[in-house]
Amino acid sequence: MKKSPETPEAERRRARGRRLTDRQSVVLDLVAEGLENKEIGYRIGLSEQAVKEHVSTLLQRLAVRNRASLAEIATRLRIVGTIDLEPEWLEYVFQRSPVMKAIVRGPDHVFVAANDAYRRASGDREIIGRPFGEVFPEGARSVLDEVYASGRPQVLHDFRGRWGSEPEPNRYAEVSLQPLPGADGVAGISILAVDVTDAVLAREELAKLSAEQLAMFDLVPSGIVVLDRSGAVVKVNRAAQALLGGGPFANVTSESAKRYRLRDEATGRELPSIEDTLARAFAGEAFRDVRLRMFLPELGRDASVRVDAEPLRASDGSVRGVIAAVTEVVERTEP
Repeated sequence: MKKSPETPEAERRRARGRRLTDRQSVVLDLVAEGLENKEIGYRIGLSEQAVKEHVSTLLQRLAVRNRASLAEIATRLRIVGTIDLEPEWLEYVFQRSPVMKAIVRGPDHVFVAANDAYRRASGDREIIGRPFGEVFPEGARSVLDEVYASGRPQVLHDFRGRWGSEPEPNRYAEVSLQPLPGADGVAGISILAVDVTDAVLAREELAKLSAEQLAMFDLVPSGIVVLDRSGAVVKVNRAAQALLGGGPFANVTSESAKRYRLRDEATGRELPSIEDTLARAFAGEAFRDVRLRMFLPELGRDASVRVDAEPLRASDGSVRGVIAAVTEVVERTEP
């Protein structure tokens, strides 16, 4: 039975994993710049015929029909570092990404690109062609100026500003500013931002514990640890510090939990993170008397501990954090 011919897309799928040679990559880049074979040959020291053969090989290897398609693949390669990517995925990398993304050009930081999430943050206004300071008069113009002048990227944590249509007067974001090179130095800046308003407000609410409450925490003989809903450690009382150390304490993750070597006391099974233990509390369910074995850094030894946890709720009933009590279980010996 005769096989039906493969579609170009099927050929591209079959060719995945085959790396281009350095020479082919250079030719592909120059094709993307719009150069003809003769100009490419002059640029890299090859004959026009040799360049023609390279282009023909690229057309066959990448299963495309013309130089315009080669230019599209070269652009994809520059953006994501691989040709092994479905063309339609690029829309999700930038335009439809939930992360706010934009690109500004020049010393006035004029918007040249912005994805849907960033446009919503700007109030669904037309921002392309407008300077950053005009779109966001209260924004981080000075930080953009610094990145543009220095050529060094910056990351802004819990950056406060006003954007979007939400009623909160202030919102918060984690912002990454990446300088983009040009012929004479920095030509533009890539802006990536993730809205973390809910996590910051929850953390601030937990941090508003009164002085009396904090004093009571330090009087409790059990170790008390307060976490916000993102797993960030907000409060640690003196008894907890006597077991876990004086801090600073990283957010609760599988990585930060490694130093405590958590195990289930009954089975000895390793627990990758305290998150697994506290999951019920974060889901809104209190629990009592969970027994673990863990390494206590301040004491320099393993110990059996009892963990009790209670969800902390916001005024609307949602879980805004967790308070956990950690108590060392001391084995009693008969006299």
